Amino acid sequence: MPEDTSSQTSPGFPLIQSVRTPSTFHGEGGENPTAWLKEYERIANFNRWDDTMCLANAYFYLNATSRTWYENNEEELNSWEKFQ
Repeated sequence: MPEDTSSQTSPGFPLIQSVRTPSTFHGEGGENPTAWLKEYERIANFNRWDDTMCLANAYFYLNATSRTWYENNEEELNSWEKFQ
């Protein structure tokens, strides 16, 4: 009788892909918003976030002045393109 291999995992294939997290943007002096956005987009691409997820997750990586800006403009920032 053949051995049941349905519960065995294949070596070399991770079960869970690691998730990368972008740095937090504060919107204070000395921070480069263009560089932060480029990093955010690279990580979003790695994590396979579509535009909807990019926009939804952006809030969690904004802090201080930048989060206040987002909250004050949330109605207008209704797409990833507009957020960029």
